[in-house]
Amino acid sequence: MSNKKVLSQTASKSDSFKHGELRQAVLSSVGLAILLGGTFLVTPNFPIIFSSVVGLIQELTKKKIPQSKIKRVLKNLEKKEIIYLQEKDGEVYVNLKGTFTPIILKYSLQPLLELKKKKKKWDGKWFLVFFDVPETQRNKRDYLRNFLRDIGFYPYQQSVYIFPYECEKEIALIKKIVEGAKYTSYIIAEKIENEKTVKTYFGLS
Repeated sequence: MSNKKVLSQTASKSDSFKHGELRQAVLSSVGLAILLGGTFLVTPNFPIIFSSVVGLIQELTKKKIPQSKIKRVLKNLEKKEIIYLQEKDGEVYVNLKGTFTPIILKYSLQPLLELKKKKKKWDGKWFLVFFDVPETQRNKRDYLRNFLRDIGFYPYQQSVYIFPYECEKEIALIKKIVEGAKYTSYIIAEKIENEKTVKTYFGLS
């Protein structure tokens, strides 16, 4: 799958960004490049060519951004020890320092799941994530709820979130990286109660 086919977002004529928006786009692009290139294997040393990051950012934002701005954000992320940059044979490579962080994962999974909603035909199945995080770890439970909601899941119940397309690999990655997600279970359902409400939420006929 080419980078140009990976993302489809609403076009914007403006090249301006809100505070933190370009940083988010850079983090999304770095994470997406690793997920797509590494087939969901979290490989910290997987190098991403700078031009690939630029291309993904443009697809993600539909804005033409000066490379100098992107490099400035990358340098800032390097100072914060989130990534590190290498130059070899005239190419600049971007690498994650360590492993995925939850924030990179969230920004990366959201457009991937959005793509599934746009490209796939719904087969009538529901993909549910159940979690039972202990009360003593309430902050982790709340974080996980917000995380799932932010990447596109529907809050079916307090501790049950739902998506209309297969997402087992994505959930496995969340369980590996997001604290509290180890208490989750992934279930496929043929039928659910209040299906009409959920179908309306996801725009399904």
